[in-house]
Amino acid sequence: MIDLCIVSYNTKEKLQRLIDTLASDYSSDIFNLYIFDNNSLDGTKEYIDDYIIPLGWQGKVIKSDFNYGYAYACNYLASISNENIIGLLNADVWMRSVDVGSIEKRMSELSADILGPKQRDENGKITHAGIFGSNTEPKHRGWQVADPDDRLFRDVLEAVTVSGSAYFVNRSTWNSLSSDSEYSSLIDLLINNNKIPDWPKNCRGAFLPTPHYYEETWCSYFARHRGHNVIYDGHVSIGHSWHSSSEIGGEPDSKFRISQSIFREACDFMGIDHD
Repeated sequence: MIDLCIVSYNTKEKLQRLIDTLASDYSSDIFNLYIFDNNSLDGTKEYIDDYIIPLGWQGKVIKSDFNYGYAYACNYLASISNENIIGLLNADVWMRSVDVGSIEKRMSELSADILGPKQRDENGKITHAGIFGSNTEPKHRGWQVADPDDRLFRDVLEAVTVSGSAYFVNRSTWNSLSSDSEYSSLIDLLINNNKIPDWPKNCRGAFLPTPHYYEETWCSYFARHRGHNVIYDGHVSIGHSWHSSSEIGGEPDSKFRISQSIFREACDFMGIDHD
């Protein structure tokens, strides 16, 4: 079993696609469903009430009155879920239940601590096929390469990191990283220096609470620093509408630069190489 932890924010149509795809071959012994909505104003909350909750799937729905951001929501959902594998998902991905089951199987076969599947957009162009190279020179494979028949990059790669839009992690690994004493000291330092908000304790998970991106990059770098593996597995392919859950330019780009600065400071604190 996998706990699918989905974070939504003004992505009603994308969330509906994900839920409909999971429902197309739903099996109750494959996953539990946890959703954190960051105070959407586009009808997402009503869709959750009218459609998702009546499905009766095991899990929990959190409808926030404030936008806490992606990392906060992921950390919180991970803290209240129970299964041995946590799947942290953007609402703009889509996959069938059988894909979720395949990911669970592959994580066991590969003894993967963290795993990311192959991702393609609506036009069959690759949005993620693993990030390799080194911490200081990470390289994205296959970006926007046409792959309509889903034949490319069907390999296994020890990765630098994998995409945060569909990030699967063993709970033991997640718990170990989240409770790491040095990491806790880092979070306290960032809070005291007003770099990040003072989240409640159950929101201080392994995803670094940055305002926009780098939360999963940190988790992967930190995990490998502590001896865990990060695996890209192209044998499982899912859908992903790149950048459809946030705008490009303006405030998001500013938040990206802030996030990058926090990430680099965190790496320096822990003695982890970075770009």
